[in-house]
Amino acid sequence: MAVSLPAVLDELKFVIEQTAVISRTPGLTCLGILKEEPEVSGVPVGGGAHIWHAVTGWAPIDRMELERWLVDAPAGHHWLISERKLVGIDPLPSRADVTLFLWSPKQLGEWLGAAVLSGELSLKLGVQPTSETIEALAERSVKSELPPPDAVALKPSFKLSTWLADQGYEQLPVRPVLMEGRMWRVEGFLIGPEKSRERNRWTLLEDPFSGKVSRLDQVDSLPFIPQLEKISPSTWLTMDSLKSELSEVCEERRHWRVSQSTSDGSVSGSILHWWRIESDSAEMTPSPVFMPGWQVKFPNEGWLLVHGLTGETVVGVAAPNLLN
Repeated sequence: MAVSLPAVLDELKFVIEQTAVISRTPGLTCLGILKEEPEVSGVPVGGGAHIWHAVTGWAPIDRMELERWLVDAPAGHHWLISERKLVGIDPLPSRADVTLFLWSPKQLGEWLGAAVLSGELSLKLGVQPTSETIEALAERSVKSELPPPDAVALKPSFKLSTWLADQGYEQLPVRPVLMEGRMWRVEGFLIGPEKSRERNRWTLLEDPFSGKVSRLDQVDSLPFIPQLEKISPSTWLTMDSLKSELSEVCEERRHWRVSQSTSDGSVSGSILHWWRIESDSAEMTPSPVFMPGWQVKFPNEGWLLVHGLTGETVVGVAAPNLLN
């Protein structure tokens, strides 16, 4: 079942007032007037703007079609979201009392992917669409470049808007990204007191952007991988370096019951002991993982990468390619 644009806007808590505006341009529908600025990021218009939808099933939108639409458009701001291909529209036609924000299918797909990453949108995917619907765009946005079948994308641990407010900022230019890491499935033995051995399994996250290897007791992942720019690290840890981290990440302190015979009888109790992994025999299997992040343009500092799991800013990462 296809997902409609009105359903997406409704889930994103858009407050839209119905209007009597009718377009004489086939395939362009006015969804209404935005009553207030939505909380979701990336929306180019605020309250009072008209929202238009170019539905599928028609020919591509060209400059002539936009000029016909512009003749009847009410004065003010307009956001035209197109599921149809845009051809020969540069430069956009203009009218002195009209400000037009035109989104292509690619821009819509990127916006959907960013909303999914931030947790603001949770489209139910999995049904193969029969046409280029919103759901099809969403599937394209989350399945771009066919990532490895064992790859996962982790959810952010905080909301960027809250993080920025805590830093004293309101709205800044932001681009959501995915940062490449590795997830390791580790199987090995814990060695305890009196040479006791216990087989165990761990899931570890290798985060080359923070330089840390941490334990993932619970993998909080998205159901799919959004189509966002992917940032690769400059270096990865070697296997020797990874194995040297195992003792710290996988070791545990546990109570160990002990008993001792005395002249008055038997005395028992428990003592905390370290259980340490046998690193040399541990088996490690990697799989790709994508960590959330945002490239944010800070005043006086330029573009910095905000890590979506730690909340730290990462230095030495290139600014976004704004031409794409």
